[in-house]
Amino acid sequence: MPAVVFDWIEYTTFFLVLGISSFIGVFFGFIKTDGQNTVNGYLLGGKKMGLFPVSISLVSSFTSGNTILGTPAEVYTYGTQYLLATICFVIVGFLCAYVFLPVFYKLQLLSLYEYMELRFNKFVRNVVSFLYTFSLLIYIPIVIYGPAIALNQASNFDVYTIAIVVCTVCIFYTTFGGLKAVVWSDTIQGLIMVLSAVIVAVIGTIKVGGVAKVFEAASEGERLEFFRMDIDPRVRLSFWTIVIGITFTWTGSGTISPSAIQRFISLRTMREAKIAVLNFKIGCFILFFLSGYMGLVIYATYKTCDPKTSGMISRSDQILPFFILDVAGNVKGLAGLFLAGVVCAALSTMSTGLNTVAGTLYEDFIQPTFGKTTDARAATIMKMLSAAFGFVCLALVVVVAKLGSLVEISVGLGGVTNGAILGVFILGLFFPQANSKGAAAGGMAGLLSMGVTTFGSRTAVAAGYLVHPIKPTSIDNCDFNITINSANLWTPSAASGNVFPLFEVSLFYYGFMGCIISVTVGLFVSYFTGPNKVADVNRDLLSPLIYPFLPKYSDVPLKEKESEIL
Repeated sequence: MPAVVFDWIEYTTFFLVLGISSFIGVFFGFIKTDGQNTVNGYLLGGKKMGLFPVSISLVSSFTSGNTILGTPAEVYTYGTQYLLATICFVIVGFLCAYVFLPVFYKLQLLSLYEYMELRFNKFVRNVVSFLYTFSLLIYIPIVIYGPAIALNQASNFDVYTIAIVVCTVCIFYTTFGGLKAVVWSDTIQGLIMVLSAVIVAVIGTIKVGGVAKVFEAASEGERLEFFRMDIDPRVRLSFWTIVIGITFTWTGSGTISPSAIQRFISLRTMREAKIAVLNFKIGCFILFFLSGYMGLVIYATYKTCDPKTSGMISRSDQILPFFILDVAGNVKGLAGLFLAGVVCAALSTMSTGLNTVAGTLYEDFIQPTFGKTTDARAATIMKMLSAAFGFVCLALVVVVAKLGSLVEISVGLGGVTNGAILGVFILGLFFPQANSKGAAAGGMAGLLSMGVTTFGSRTAVAAGYLVHPIKPTSIDNCDFNITINSANLWTPSAASGNVFPLFEVSLFYYGFMGCIISVTVGLFVSYFTGPNKVADVNRDLLSPLIYPFLPKYSDVPLKEKESEIL
């Protein structure tokens, strides 16, 4: 295993990046404070954010450290089928720009879930806000844990010490700096992330003999696979799994995410917001493809001496940092820069989540309960919420450490809530007949059904009853003695047959399943309890795509409805 390579140069590079992020928080929190002590300033940057930093911030926030670490490991282990998901960026980008964004930009809501109160009632708003908060409580610890694993391999610090340092920096600049600090720190971190990834990919490619050698090794190792047309839903990844499952998952996590919408409406015009969507998806495409390509480079490097089977690493997610230290560790500062980029990706995602969840909790729970207060006091409350939520997520890192690979736990656990939330939004935007009772029932049905499915599936995986086939690996040419641990053997295997059929369904379908269940139950309950009259729903709350199918009538006033007892 590569020796620890972090010396004073790597540590200087790494802590310099964290120092820059902290300084940004100090700058916007204590020096350039104009507008920061208002709700609009803290959450939307006073509607004065630039297109370029917002676009980079979106890419940085939604392309987390899990993407940088997990995608190469996914391609190395299971092949390139996952990279076909790049076509989902086109689909999701269109849906965002022309289906969802026109509604939310027009409404200019500080909390995205205020839409639920306008469209349905306060109870539905609280249900969806709870689902979102719960999803972040699951996701942010995963985001923290991935880079902590990476940095652990290059330093003398344990995973939890690293997590504490990274989280403290993030909580600091997010709490005091608001959206401006988040966006500008994301911009700098995003550029570092891309630069370091490109440098590593280039060095790795040169070392194995060029791009042609990379793809030649991938072909010989059965890694090249894009159009597996198997319709069996139990197949972990196929063309249909990606086009249907991942499209729904990414639509739920990126298109109706308060974090994304918050940035889009912080721009001056709708035209800028749509350009930001385009930039966002192009940037995600580049980083996603680059991460996948690094997986192929890593396989070309270790095709005859697999690091996991040989015992040099214990988790597949460790293969990229292992590769960095092994191949590029002799380039002084590069390891520090790259791992700083990975940590930056985590910081971007975490800071975005903290800033957004602070606004969501305040707008959806605190203010309705205790009433409105001054802007300065509201901003202080949101800073306290941001800090408190951050430390709770830090504590949950211990739980995440017991779970599976980064890609699987991100997709699987995200599917518990993403599909349900997307389903409720689809009910509101596309079905004017859907009522509040249907929306609440649909959201809860999606959450409960996918919660049971995810728990059952993860339990089966942990017990060894459900193991998906992997691509072949070899240790034939390792130049050192190996004592093989059976836990490290990557031998192709399949489900044992002792698993409940529902739990065998690919976890990449979870977002789709949760959405379909939410919409189906929501429509059934709505019609059973008395659907809304189409004329009673303001058109500003509906997607422009269904306008041609609506009767002509004068819009009802757009106002909040009174809370209803379901």
